[in-house]
Formats: sequence, C-alpha cells, structure tokens
Amino acid sequence: MPYLYSCRQCGAVSPERHSRRADAEDEQLQHRQAAHGGLAPAAGDEVRQVHDETRGDGCLPSGSFLLFAFLLFAVLANCWGR
Repeated sequence: MPYLYSCRQCGAVSPERHSRRADAEDEQLQHRQAAHGGLAPAAGDEVRQVHDETRGDGCLPSGSFLLFAFLLFAVLANCWGR
C-alpha cells in the first residue's frame, strides 16, 4: 500500500510513495528543511499508510453509494411491477 506525508501546519501533502515508507519519510525531511528550516515536526506532521478504500480517487463508487443505488432500483422495480 502507498504511503503519504502530510504537514498539518502548512497543509502540504506529498505525492503517494508506492515503494517504501522510507521514501515518504525522506519527503518529510526535505519538506521540513525547505519549508520550516529543519524544525522538529509539529502535531499532525505524519507519514501514514493510505488504504485503497479511503483514498477517494474516484475510481470506484463507495459501498454506501452502491447500497443506495441497489435499494433505489429495488423500489422502482417494485413500483413498475404493479
């Protein structure tokens, strides 16, 4: 799974790093040096693993949307069947 670095202090978010966590940690160090003068991380400065179902990249509809669409279809089919 890919890794992502985000800085809550300034809102910066790195591109996803698909290979290793260390790549995202390198991004974190480079960002701290360039944007914050190498200061220690503030609360919310993190490297985290991004799960495919929470990425929200729009490639697949969410489970709740699919359930809603199925229920809507069932209700409409029932109404037309009468």
